[in-house]
Parts: sequence; structure tokens; C-alpha cells
Amino acid sequence: MVTVRLSPMAIAARHTAALAALALTGGESVLEIGSGHGVAVRLVLERLTTGTITALDRSQKMIDAVAQGAPEALAAGRLRTRAEALEDADFGDERFDAIFAVNVDMNLRLGTRWPGLLKALLKPGGRVVLAFDPPPDTGKGHAFASKSLDRLSAAGFDGVLVPAHGKVTVIRAALR
Repeated sequence: MVTVRLSPMAIAARHTAALAALALTGGESVLEIGSGHGVAVRLVLERLTTGTITALDRSQKMIDAVAQGAPEALAAGRLRTRAEALEDADFGDERFDAIFAVNVDMNLRLGTRWPGLLKALLKPGGRVVLAFDPPPDTGKGHAFASKSLDRLSAAGFDGVLVPAHGKVTVIRAALR
């Protein structure tokens, strides 16, 4: 097993909430959409024993940061990186036990298409977790939750709001 250590820093509540909602057992295949600098990727790697995580981000700069943050996991094949948009990614026959995104509002760019894209990438019994930390003093968290839950339901998911710390909105969904 490759150990991944995060540098000492405060972990944002949105990352902590997303990881708690994922409820990883250690052997899953996980996809993160919009991996950014890789904070959540490294948190997932700490919880996986035999599983893998794929970091997907449209920015090559962010994917490079993910790879630099966990070079041993990348070399061991526990971490895979892809610099492309979700809608352009071709995963072939690969399917995931869990798909998650932190502070990525797919409603804005992908409209009603994103739940179908996620559905096609999930293994039977798989789950989706979306964590969103809205700007202060806005209704964006509520709007994100309402729109996301409606779109997930229309695509055949049962979704629920998960209690989270502070203003973070967390949705956990599974296929019906």
C-alpha cells in the first residue's frame, strides 16, 4: 500500500463533508470530477486500500498539480489523471463505484445532460456525491441542491441532502 500524506493545512469543510458522504470502504473505483489541486484526491487515497481514483479536470495545470501531490500513487496505478471535460471523456467500458465533485456546479455548463453522463459511468449499486460550498449570503446552495436533485431524479436516481457542517450543501444519490 502506498501512503499519501497531506501537507499540514486546514482541510475545507466541503472536502470533509464530501468524503464523509462517499463512505468509502477501501476497495472502490472512484472518479472525481473537477479535481482542482487534488486536495480531495489525496483524502480519498488515504482511505483506499486496494481501490483507485481517477482525477478528471479540464485544466492540464490542475491535473499536473494532482500528479505532483501524489506521485507514488500515480506510479503505483492507484491514481489516474485525465485533463479533459466530463462530456468529452471516453472511459470505454470502465465504470466507477463512486463519482463525486466538490464545488462543481455541472448544472451551469451541462444543463440537464450531466446526470445521464454520470449514470453511464456508474457500476450497479454505485453512488454520486456532490458537495457545494456557496458564496456567503447567497441562495446558491439552495438553488444548486434543488436543481441537482430534480435532474438526478429525472435521470433515475434517488438523491438526498446529507447533513453537513455549516453552509456546505451535500447531495448523495444512487440509481433506483
